[in-house]
Amino acid sequence: MTFLQQTAQRIFETHGPSLSDVWVILPTRRAVSVFLDELASLSERPFLAPHTLAVDDFITQAAGVQLIDSVSLLFELYDVFKVIDPQVEFEQFIGWASVLLADFDRIDQYLINTAELFNYLTAAKALERWQVDQPTRPVTETPGTSRYFKLFENLNTAYHALQERLARQGLAYRGMAYRLLADNVESLIRDNLAYERVYFVGFNALSRAEEQIIRVLVDAQKAELIWDADQYYLDDKHQEAGTFLRRYRENGWFFSKQNHEDLRNSSDNLLGAEKNIRIVGVANASMQAKVAGRIYQDWSQEQALNARSGQTAPKTAIVLADETLLVPVLYALDESVTDLNVTMGLSLRSSLLFTLVDTLFEMQRTIHEFRTKDGRNLRIPKFHHRHVIKLLNHPFVKQYERIHNLLSAEQVTEKGEVIPPEPLFQWIAKTIVKEQRVYLTESDMRELGQDDPLVQVLFARWPNEEPMKAIQTFYALIERFRDVYRSSQDAIEIEYLYLFYTLLKQLEATLEKQTEPVTVRSFRQFLYELIRQTSIPFTSEGRSQLQVMGMLETRALDFERVIILSVNEGVLPQSRKQNSLIPFDIALELHLPTYREQEAVMAYHFYRLLQRASEVVMLYTTSTDAYGSSKGERSRFIRQIQHELVPRSNGRIRISQPTVRFGRPGHEKIPDLTDLQVPKTEAIRADLIRLLTTKGLYPSYLNQFVSCSMRFYFSRIVGVSEEDDIEEKMGAADFGNWLHKVLERLDLEYHLQNRPIDEGIIVQLLQEEFSTHMKGRVIESGMNLLLYDMARKLMLDFQRQQAQLAGLTVIGTEQTLETYLTVPIEGSEPLRVRIAGKIDRIERYGDQIRIVDYKTGKVELPGNAPRDLAEKLLSDGKNDKMRQLWLYRYLALKNISQHGGLPRDKAKRDIYPAAGLPVEAGFYSFRDVKGGFKTNPVVFGDDDSPAQYIINSENLLREMIQQMLDVDKPFRKTDQLETCQYCDYKGICGR
Repeated sequence: MTFLQQTAQRIFETHGPSLSDVWVILPTRRAVSVFLDELASLSERPFLAPHTLAVDDFITQAAGVQLIDSVSLLFELYDVFKVIDPQVEFEQFIGWASVLLADFDRIDQYLINTAELFNYLTAAKALERWQVDQPTRPVTETPGTSRYFKLFENLNTAYHALQERLARQGLAYRGMAYRLLADNVESLIRDNLAYERVYFVGFNALSRAEEQIIRVLVDAQKAELIWDADQYYLDDKHQEAGTFLRRYRENGWFFSKQNHEDLRNSSDNLLGAEKNIRIVGVANASMQAKVAGRIYQDWSQEQALNARSGQTAPKTAIVLADETLLVPVLYALDESVTDLNVTMGLSLRSSLLFTLVDTLFEMQRTIHEFRTKDGRNLRIPKFHHRHVIKLLNHPFVKQYERIHNLLSAEQVTEKGEVIPPEPLFQWIAKTIVKEQRVYLTESDMRELGQDDPLVQVLFARWPNEEPMKAIQTFYALIERFRDVYRSSQDAIEIEYLYLFYTLLKQLEATLEKQTEPVTVRSFRQFLYELIRQTSIPFTSEGRSQLQVMGMLETRALDFERVIILSVNEGVLPQSRKQNSLIPFDIALELHLPTYREQEAVMAYHFYRLLQRASEVVMLYTTSTDAYGSSKGERSRFIRQIQHELVPRSNGRIRISQPTVRFGRPGHEKIPDLTDLQVPKTEAIRADLIRLLTTKGLYPSYLNQFVSCSMRFYFSRIVGVSEEDDIEEKMGAADFGNWLHKVLERLDLEYHLQNRPIDEGIIVQLLQEEFSTHMKGRVIESGMNLLLYDMARKLMLDFQRQQAQLAGLTVIGTEQTLETYLTVPIEGSEPLRVRIAGKIDRIERYGDQIRIVDYKTGKVELPGNAPRDLAEKLLSDGKNDKMRQLWLYRYLALKNISQHGGLPRDKAKRDIYPAAGLPVEAGFYSFRDVKGGFKTNPVVFGDDDSPAQYIINSENLLREMIQQMLDVDKPFRKTDQLETCQYCDYKGICGR
């Protein structure tokens, strides 16, 4: 029999069919419902039920007060502090008010002498001011520290003023109601004829106020306690689950002789009954939900077979130590599961609506203001791109886009190609990333959003001193999303919307009564506090075979099968932290509960849940979760079961630790990535040949292949690329591209036109190119400002160094040099491979032709050609810059030999005669501007003749291309791990 069945039978047998003067007090409302069901089943004839209440309902009803809601309580406390300290700031008050009210609640529940406590606190804070190392030195206080210490001096006054203020209105907070009843229990209950007999059922850790109430009633022989205890934790003085029950038994406070016998004859279910316990570790929290759903599905299928033989279905509980898993668990249950009851409420914080509201607040909080570029003292607020894109991708916004068929305008490319319209919000997000627009104004968003009404609502500025603007925005959102909710027909989300609307109405009414200004920040704190406390109550189906509940809802209830989720240290029991203004040592001195008592309470709930269960599954996560509440360590309770409970059970408790595998049965094993390689199939080889003969082989391609052929495969054959994103800080590539654009314009518009260049021109081009190519980035402050100043200095230094080179002539800029190379391939026709390279600048210095590449990064080149030159060029990934210059010089010499010179324009119609002139390839490094031109160390033969250079280079290129096409050499990962550090594909390779 379950505990409540035993209790119902005992009370029914004691008081007969008429129970109208009996009061039964239980820990929770769920326990009340189950108890009444069990009581009703004891008689086939109708009878008057006892007054059955959850303890909180009993206390407030007996005390004759009404509980005040949390927001009104906060404002009541604020009004109290305004009288005590007229200078108290509302913004700061909100930061500690909730903590103080929680402390007031504990103080009252444990009947603490407030004068003693607050004197303790005042003295403790006075000691903080005293500088022990310099006791004679006067204490210096700032206005902030003075207000901080003043707070503790005012606590006693504030506490009594709040009590008086609420009492005049017939209101109370929870702890105040407990204290009020404890102080007046004689008149309100003991001497009240309405309370003939009171049973307190299934309690464990009683507050001092509860102890006082029960003691008076027990002494008057009007009350009796019915405990649910097990010999395992009651008799073992080291087992924390029995901490409170052992104390009550030893003190004899609440027990008559009959009560003592009850405790001594407590059940022996933990050690004496058969149990199967499975302990399952999974990678993350969501997987727990999937495993729980699968286990219950297996149990249901097993029960369906047993039902044919007339067996009744065992009651099952899925218990969530982490209540945020409710929605994943509900989705994880099989669609056939319709007979279930959810005891816990569904928090408003779990809704899609809350994620939208939270993103809006965060976007408003992170608004950045910029000065206008025309010099006016005017600041323009702009939204950060991350929050803008997050809003545009929200499911409700996407649904709104779909319902209203919002499309972008038709686009036409520079080549005249027509790009068809696409979903508007998707196009806006892509445009923001494409144009690297880090910050956007309201007008920017309206323009991009084609003045859609939803865009106007979402991206309107809320001044911090106007919280009503935020409320009006939310009302407008509710109106705009009406069609979204209607089309989705999601009952839970519709209920969320209704709750949110009522919260807004409540806050609006409260704010209108306030004479003090309230900021948007304070409004957010109020709203979030309300949201935290608000949940959707599910329609109760108390007789359902499956119950989904939190750990506290299991009090006094029993189940044959139990699945417990999040059995991790830090979750069950919770981590040792207490948000309180009362220091730990003072709490100990005054016997206020600390984390020790909280852990003992949770241990009792845990073991009591196992007492009458025959099948138990405990799930825990093996990795740290996103919020740090679980550190991937199984709970101490699991270890206690393994090492303390099981050895004493004489084999009655069987424990197992199965492994969870996801995927279809017989599904192929995940391949080992340690030796990842891709064979060159005929299809891949055909793609490679197509690349070499059409687009061609560039120095960057060759460097990729030599440093890591797998990276070459992903990038050039498969075409895998990273998703575009916005980088607020200029990366090395962006910085280099920006300077390259400026240098290209200097060459095109000035050097090639023989126009003079001064510092003003360079500064102007830097500004123009930054505005064109990085217009979304901010350079008013931070790293971008430093990089901008660095770029200006580097460009000016480079220009000064160039001006000192007499006789330097720019021949061409951004030219693509190309040639074709015939490569014999075994077993097929020779290939005509295109070899190409894009040159930053071609210049003549004296009688020498220079092939120039600009480098903003580090440049390291050997002083002389290495002896093992062929090996370095063909297989050493660290020589990428030497390999690049080698190909540049080869392409220049080849073009001169074929055309008598080098092209001066991109159309290659104007050839600069260069036959017979020596050619060098090298770098201008902006890391070392004064170092000048860093030349190519690659030479072939003693005289390094152009003809010899071309022949040897082409032989090496043929060898390289043959390696690329060799089917016996698959694409594979490099062994040089430093190469993988900044690779885009290291995640694919498992690096």
